[in-house]
Amino acid sequence: MKHLIWSNGYNLEFTDIVKAENCYLYDSKGNQYIDLESGVWCTSVGHCNSRVNNVIKSQINDISHTGFCYSNPILENTAKKILKITNLNEGKCEFICSGSEAVEYGMRVAKTITEKPLTLTFSDSYFGAYGEASKRDNDNWHIYNWLDCSCNTKQGGCTGECSEFNKIPFEQIGIFLFEPGSSSGLVRFPSEKLINRIIEKIKSNNGIIVVNEITTGIGRTGKWFGFQHYNIEPDIVAIGKGVGNGYPISITAISKTIAELLKNKQFLYSQSHQNDPLGASVANEVIQTIADDKLVERSKKLGNKIINRLNEIKEANSVIKEIRGRGLMIAIELTKHAEFIRKELLSNGFILVKRPDVEVLRMDPALTIKEPDIDVFLEKFKQIIQNIEHN
Repeated sequence: MKHLIWSNGYNLEFTDIVKAENCYLYDSKGNQYIDLESGVWCTSVGHCNSRVNNVIKSQINDISHTGFCYSNPILENTAKKILKITNLNEGKCEFICSGSEAVEYGMRVAKTITEKPLTLTFSDSYFGAYGEASKRDNDNWHIYNWLDCSCNTKQGGCTGECSEFNKIPFEQIGIFLFEPGSSSGLVRFPSEKLINRIIEKIKSNNGIIVVNEITTGIGRTGKWFGFQHYNIEPDIVAIGKGVGNGYPISITAISKTIAELLKNKQFLYSQSHQNDPLGASVANEVIQTIADDKLVERSKKLGNKIINRLNEIKEANSVIKEIRGRGLMIAIELTKHAEFIRKELLSNGFILVKRPDVEVLRMDPALTIKEPDIDVFLEKFKQIIQNIEHN
């Protein structure tokens, strides 16, 4: 593939994957691999899901793209489903193309409304490949290191009971942009106590809560959205990845209150693939499939099984430093040998990612992964770890 730009920071291991089905990938020679990262964490209901594919075929035969002054009923139907599962009832949605764009759109909405200069976020957050949220300059952002403070005595992160927290200039902060768990791919979860303290401070100053659910949303963490583990009510939710099952669709949902405030601001945003019916039809079917097959509950159950089993392996093997996860979003942090382990797993037919520059392997399998495949993976992972320990 000498004419392909490959700029994502990961090694290109295969150039001839020609077929995919649920969590299985096949190369041109018929070799099978199990995808434990669901593409780029996107295929929430499995590669080439028949329900989603049938909807795509049907919508393409009707209308796939609309213009500036005409739309299709699927947009309203899907928006209602999104607002229901986010609990942003009577709010509004914009359908766009990527997770980065969904976060950027949400930030533009929030910045249009707030009159305060700063956005608060955590030092280990990742918000996308472009736009204001990717820059995080000191003039517009207050970056808080919740992992390095004086009240972080149990390695669980800040609880908001330290001098560092008290230095946050909440009177200048109009937006809190929260990524509830992906932690730039390292899978770390701020404490509920910290998040609730921040939310209380932001709300008391009439601030806006924006949640980045690109990775943590659509059932990935054992709830529909990562913020639901914190019992909070965001104003704006950015949704991507799993909602398209591999199709490039993202959604920014805003509350009724934010929608009302935006009315008077002459807010404009325009691009070529905005509120397209094809993407909306995909998102609609993905949500319906997850609901029909109870995949959110399944994510929680299977995630607990994997995490518990990995912790059992950890107890007997010093090369594993920590297991972190919620639902089917799991990080395996090692003391060393992460790249070797990744390659050994790959040679045995299991694909998962090593995070760049750290000894961390990450698992994000489809919510539809077959349980026997999980069992085989766990046994093979255990064997590889034991071989390292004994050599």
